[in-house]
Amino acid sequence: MLDEHKHNVLNIIKWFFLATGVGCVIGVLDAAFLKALDASIAFRNKIPLFYLCLPFALYVVAVLSRKVAKKDKDFTTDAVLHKINAYDSISLISVLKGFFLSIVTMATGGSAGKEAPCADTGAGVSALMAKLLRMKPADRRKMMICGVSAGFAGVFGVPISGALFGLEVLWVGHIFYEVMFPALVAGITAFQVTSYLGVDYIYHPLHFVPVFSEQFFLKMIVAGMFFGLVALLFIEVMKFMRVVFRYIALRTRPFWACFAGGLVLLAVGHFISPLYLGLGMAGIDGPLSGQPAASPFGFLYKMIATAVTFAAGGIGGVVTPIFFVGAQAGAMLADFMNVDPATLAALGLVAVLAGAANTPLAASIMAIELFGPAIAPYATVACVISFLVTGQQSIYPSQRISWDSGKALEEQPPADPAKFGRRATDRQTRIRARKTLFKKAVKEMTRHLIPNSKGFDEKK
Repeated sequence: MLDEHKHNVLNIIKWFFLATGVGCVIGVLDAAFLKALDASIAFRNKIPLFYLCLPFALYVVAVLSRKVAKKDKDFTTDAVLHKINAYDSISLISVLKGFFLSIVTMATGGSAGKEAPCADTGAGVSALMAKLLRMKPADRRKMMICGVSAGFAGVFGVPISGALFGLEVLWVGHIFYEVMFPALVAGITAFQVTSYLGVDYIYHPLHFVPVFSEQFFLKMIVAGMFFGLVALLFIEVMKFMRVVFRYIALRTRPFWACFAGGLVLLAVGHFISPLYLGLGMAGIDGPLSGQPAASPFGFLYKMIATAVTFAAGGIGGVVTPIFFVGAQAGAMLADFMNVDPATLAALGLVAVLAGAANTPLAASIMAIELFGPAIAPYATVACVISFLVTGQQSIYPSQRISWDSGKALEEQPPADPAKFGRRATDRQTRIRARKTLFKKAVKEMTRHLIPNSKGFDEKK
C-alpha cells in the first residue's frame, strides 16, 4: 500500500514538471502566434478593400496545405482529435502549416478562428517533446492532450475551461481524469505565460443581478433550445458547403473552387459588411458590450462565410466563428425575449459552443471565467440544453461518443462491450449523423454528382 502511494506521489511530481514545461513552451508559441496575427490584421486594415485578393489567397493556401507535403495534413482540430484518439503523433510540417497558413487565411479576410493553430501547434510540439523524451504511446498521448489544453487556455485566456475543453472534446461522455491534473497545470501555465507576454483577452463581466423567477428560467430554457438549433444549423451549413465545393473542384479544377469561394466572401464583405470576414472580434465584442446585433441575420452571414472559407481551402479554427455566431444570435434573440442583450449574447457565445463541440461542462465554466459568476446557473442550463438539442451532430467528425453520454443513438450497445475502449459502455467509432431528410438528400446529391470521389485534395 505504501509503495502504491509513493508511486502516485512520484507520478504527480513527474507530470507536474512535464505539464509545466508544455505550458511554458505552448504559452510562448501562443503569444507569438497571436502577436503575429494581430500585426498582420493591423497591416491589412490599412489597405482599402483588402478582401479583393481572397480568390487567389485561398488558392495559395489550398495548394500549400494540400499539394506540398501531402502526407502532412494534420493542421485542423478534427485531424488532431483523430491522431490523439488513435495514439498517433503529429508531424512538424503539419504544425508549421497550421501556424502560418491560418495567419494568411485570416489576414486576407477568410472567416476562421485563432484557436485551432494554437491547439494544433500545442499537440504537435508536445508530441515532439514526448518523442525526444522517448515516451510510450500512452504518455505521448497525455502530452498531446496537455498541449491541446494549453493551446486553448492560452489563446482565449481561460485556464480552467480551456484545459477541460481539451479533455471533453475528445470523447463525448468521457472525461479522462488521469490526464486532468497535467492538463490543468499546462493550461494555467500557458495562460500565465501568454498574459506575461502581453496578450489581451476577451473579458466582459456582466453587471447584472438577475432576480430568479419562473418566467426568467423558462426564457433561459427557450434560449438554450434556440442556441442548440443555431449550433445544429452551423454544423449542417459546414457539411453542405463542403459537398458543394468538392463538386466544383472535381467537375472543374481546384482553382475554380477556391476562386468561387473567394468571390462569395468578396460579395459578403462588399455588399453586406466586412465585419463577417476575417477573425471578426468586433462582432463578438459589440454584443457583449450591450450593443444590438449588427443585423438580424448576422449570425447566418458568419455561418456562410465560415463554411465557404473552409470548403474553399482556408485553414484555421471554428471556435472563434462559433463565438461570433452565438453572440450575434443572442443579441438578436434579446429583442424578442425582452432580456438584456449582453446577457443573451454571453449565453449564446458559450451555449452554441457547447452544442456544436459537445462540450457543455467546459462551456459552462468558460462562462464564469469570461463573464463572472452571476451568469453561472443560466449559462449551465443553456449549455446543457444546447448540447442535448444537437443530438449526434458535432463540428468535429472525429469526435467519439459513448453510449451513456446522453446523446441518443440509433443502434443498440454491442453484445461484447469489452471490445470498445475504456468502459463497458464505450463505442469506439465516430459520431454518426442523424438520419434526416436533409442528410439523405445531400448524400444522394453527392452520390450522383461526385461518383467515386475521394476528396478535394486528390484532384490532380
